[in-house]
Amino acid sequence: MKKRIARLILSVLVVALASCTETKSEKVDNAKEDVQDAQKDLDQAEREYREELNSYRESIQETINDNKAKIAEMRAEKIDARADVIRARNERIAELEKRNNEMEARMQEMKNTNKENWQEFKREFKNDMSELGQAFRDIGKDNVK
Repeated sequence: MKKRIARLILSVLVVALASCTETKSEKVDNAKEDVQDAQKDLDQAEREYREELNSYRESIQETINDNKAKIAEMRAEKIDARADVIRARNERIAELEKRNNEMEARMQEMKNTNKENWQEFKREFKNDMSELGQAFRDIGKDNVK
């Protein structure tokens, strides 16, 4: 009787263990599916990153083009002031133009960057663009006629 109970328990355990384990081919298939899912997620993240990058570049290029237009307007604007004031204003306009061109060049250099560098670049670039925008707003404040 003890042998029959032991065999029955052993048989139940063998059947239970056999039904719980996956075969090697099932494991391989599951692993392939996991890899495919991970690749899809990676591809989606890469597309989103590229879309963000392109969108940001377009908005920055628009701002840079606006700055170029403002510089052209300031250069065309004639003011009645002393020669030293006009000279100082023209120097400030030239400096703004130089900084605007540098920002455009920096943005062009960031074509092939990874996500880690992109976030840092974006933060610094946003700060620099903000400073440049403030410089544009401030140029008209100090004009003495």
